[in-house]
Amino acid sequence: GKQHVISLLTKVKCFSGNNDDRGVCVVLGNGHGTREARELLLGAGSEADINVEVNLVSEAGASVWSVTEMASQEFPDQSPTAVAAVSIGRRFLNPLNELVKIPSKSLGLGMYQHDLSEKVLDEKLRLTSIDAVAEVGVDVNSCSLHILQKVPSLTPALCGKIMKSRPILCRRELMSISGFGPKTFENCAAFIRISGGKEPLDETLVHPESYSLARWLLKELNWKLGDPTSVGVDKDTKVQPEHRQRITKKAAALFGISDERVQTVIGHLFFSITSPDPRLRQNASYTKEKSIIGSTDGCSTLSERGIDSLNELRERLPVRNIASHVRNVVDFGVFADLNIEEDGLLHRSKMGSVPLDSIMVGQELGVDILGVSDSGKISLALSGLNLHLDDGDSSKCTISKANPSSRKRRRK
Repeated sequence: GKQHVISLLTKVKCFSGNNDDRGVCVVLGNGHGTREARELLLGAGSEADINVEVNLVSEAGASVWSVTEMASQEFPDQSPTAVAAVSIGRRFLNPLNELVKIPSKSLGLGMYQHDLSEKVLDEKLRLTSIDAVAEVGVDVNSCSLHILQKVPSLTPALCGKIMKSRPILCRRELMSISGFGPKTFENCAAFIRISGGKEPLDETLVHPESYSLARWLLKELNWKLGDPTSVGVDKDTKVQPEHRQRITKKAAALFGISDERVQTVIGHLFFSITSPDPRLRQNASYTKEKSIIGSTDGCSTLSERGIDSLNELRERLPVRNIASHVRNVVDFGVFADLNIEEDGLLHRSKMGSVPLDSIMVGQELGVDILGVSDSGKISLALSGLNLHLDDGDSSKCTISKANPSSRKRRRK
């Protein structure tokens, strides 16, 4: 009951040193009972005068992974329920590190995943995971063995040796590990990150062979690692301003390399400083618009509006400025979790000029609810567009067939 939750929240808050300014962050899976759990947590926090921040993550496959051999090796003395809870919490801290463990058929993504063979799905997931790791990088001192094995050029045996050699203080230290030769280092060093180590550049996309150039460029450009404001307002690295063109030419001559290589290092520095998460890089071209369209500023949940059922929702249409979470992205739009019994469909025709490929699973979106069909299908538009009520247009697609992660069909 609520008193038990209050007791738990109080204990968690004590772990932070009883600092009155700190709240408690709680992570919930976005399945059945999420809305009720969220309301219970917020109510308990209010009674205990504790600021509770509730975050939703996909719980797809958590129960499946909790009974695998890999999970039992990591948590030999814990019940599957407790292991699944740990998996859900980790997805908030490091989604890639955790989701890469989940069997492909249990991820709940894509329109036709159950029409493909498990072998094909697993191979595609493996290749996609390798590409993602190469793009995002892994913190070698905190990552799991499973994610480390996705780093290009690293063999399972070498990954095991790296795990035993932790903590690693700098990328160059990898060379001291048996079997880690110069060629392997050259191929994988840029994908490995070391946070808080001896070399600040070890946290960036820059390859160690370009460190001298990177340090020179940072000084010439007056950029500072970890300080996005030092980069200034120039957000397009493809369009080279005059001063950057001069610096590029000067660096190419000084280091005896091509202009293209200098520009590549500048790009790596730029994105490492301004957008550590590579999924955010493509958003630069519409940042100004996106600050209004689809923003969650000023949005509230359906429960905060006193709407707890589809019938209540239907009676109050249109309902604008509702906070939602992206559950799935498909070719024709986005399925969003509204903390009600059905997900809503945000058709791509109702996103303004916000590109579909910029939307990420788990992302928060502000939406307007424009329609609820007799069968319970919910039609959405991005907030800020102020579109009119639906009149039976083609954006009302069948949720039960198109969205495999819908609550009524979701497989763990």
